[in-house]
Amino acid sequence: MTDTRRRVKVYTLNEDRQWDDRGTGHVSSGYVERLKGMSLLVRAESDGSLLLESKINPNTAYQKQQEDEKFLTDLFAQLTDEATDEEKRQELVNFLKEFCAFSQTLQPQNRDAFFKTLSNMGILPALEVILGMDDTQVRSAATDIFSYLVEYNPSMVREFVMQEAQQNDDVSKKLTEQKITNKDILLINLIIEHMICDTDPELGGAVQLMGLLRTLVDPENMLATANKTEKTEFLGFFYKHCMHVLTAPLLANTTEEKPSKDDFQTAQLLALVLELLTFCVEHHTYHIKNYIINKDILRRVLVLMASKHAFLALCALRFKRKIIGLKDEFYNRYIMKSFLFEPVVKAFLNNGSRYNLMNSAIIEMFEFIRVEDIKSLTAHVIENYWKALEDVDYVQTFKGLKLRFEQQRERQDNPKLDSMRSILRNHRYRRDARTLEDEEEMWFNTDEDDMEDGEAVVSPSDKTKNDDDIMDPISKFMERKKLKESEEKEVLLKTNLSGRQSPSFKLSLSSGTKTSLTSQSPATSLPGSPGSPGSPGSPGSPGSVPKNTSQTAAITTKGGLVGLVDYPDDDEDDDEDEDKEDTLPLSKKAKFES
Repeated sequence: MTDTRRRVKVYTLNEDRQWDDRGTGHVSSGYVERLKGMSLLVRAESDGSLLLESKINPNTAYQKQQEDEKFLTDLFAQLTDEATDEEKRQELVNFLKEFCAFSQTLQPQNRDAFFKTLSNMGILPALEVILGMDDTQVRSAATDIFSYLVEYNPSMVREFVMQEAQQNDDVSKKLTEQKITNKDILLINLIIEHMICDTDPELGGAVQLMGLLRTLVDPENMLATANKTEKTEFLGFFYKHCMHVLTAPLLANTTEEKPSKDDFQTAQLLALVLELLTFCVEHHTYHIKNYIINKDILRRVLVLMASKHAFLALCALRFKRKIIGLKDEFYNRYIMKSFLFEPVVKAFLNNGSRYNLMNSAIIEMFEFIRVEDIKSLTAHVIENYWKALEDVDYVQTFKGLKLRFEQQRERQDNPKLDSMRSILRNHRYRRDARTLEDEEEMWFNTDEDDMEDGEAVVSPSDKTKNDDDIMDPISKFMERKKLKESEEKEVLLKTNLSGRQSPSFKLSLSSGTKTSLTSQSPATSLPGSPGSPGSPGSPGSPGSVPKNTSQTAAITTKGGLVGLVDYPDDDEDDDEDEDKEDTLPLSKKAKFES
């Protein structure tokens, strides 16, 4: 297939400054010995004869044409003149198209000058006239020229269409006073209409135009200066003058519960419209939000989920998924008020147990709501659609949503429990450092003998709290906690001990399920009794463990062995040192102390 960008029309300027047609041919470049350099060669497509042979000089060849304002003025005048023959106009448009294509080979500085000259000479108004003509070939060439302009400088195109809209508004006011209707169509609306009315079964032209519109409405390439913000101005213009044209086919095809037309070409066109709307949801803020809510666009889009074309239904679902992904409560209230999960649930149930893209996409949307804990949507889904979704057990998404909903209801029904959790959390993680220091100092200053079994040290800061506000929910919580622990552990026996000696526990490794603990105290260990120093197997008897070995306590529960506690002999060594010190003579004590 021949590349149409290399197919050119050759004109020569005669003495009367009129362009003579030399014919159509294919262009190539190569070294020409006679011209001593790289040259541009054009050979006729009919017989291969040489139409043009010119040495390439990028610094002057195109620049001279750009500076020839008379040339461009005549070109645009002939293009827009209604008296111009259709065949002649087609040749001129193709020439301008190739002219723009060759400009891509220029240096950046020369290319900027080239497009600025075209803009100053009125290329955009000329394209607007050409795009309004019935000749499809002329419109196609004009679309290619428009794409060069948008890719080069989208801000230039945006500025032109906004000025055009302002002029049309001024003219419309005067015509309204004269009761005359203004039928002028904006350039950007012409582009949208050509996208909608593309007759190509594959919609190749529509895809190209949609890409151009996406570039024009992309805030990333919009300029912001100290005096004005292009984003605010252009988006305000677009949603006022152009958005209704873009959404017209969508609104016309979704007046009922199913799409009015569901053929392949219509589905492709609506998919392109939805792609552009999804882009707007992602990159525009309040403009698209106000338009969707005021025009009820989401409800119309979800009608397309009943289409027989899976790609169109998925486009509609992706549009809603993009809205939910914003986690905007304005959108969420709109969805809940209009019950806009119903088409999604219907599509999910109609899909049945088939594992396909539709099934995965719908589950992913509900999973996002669960993971992100969007409370309003979670409650709405469970309250209205749980009966339809409760039997879905091959994924845990819907049961997880139900659990989220129940936890939310529990917090609402028992706010004291929620406040108790926050209090405990604050006490655990957000205690004042000065309070901690006071409590530690008080603990170290408290003698062990003064503390009774089970008595806890309470800080002054905690005593000053209002017990009525805190203890009621805390006591209920602790009662439940104790009840649970009682099922897992046996109550450990405690023995009041005197002095500083640590208690000693002896483990009974019986096979029973109950805990067997024997408390051993020096005060109750009598000679001859089991465990006394004089009895067999007791400390100090032959074959027994030495007295200075570490005392070990083991605790068993119903579930088995819990842990061992090793008590070192440091305390006993300290006591022995103190006893020795007490038995020293006074003289030695004095020397020792000095």
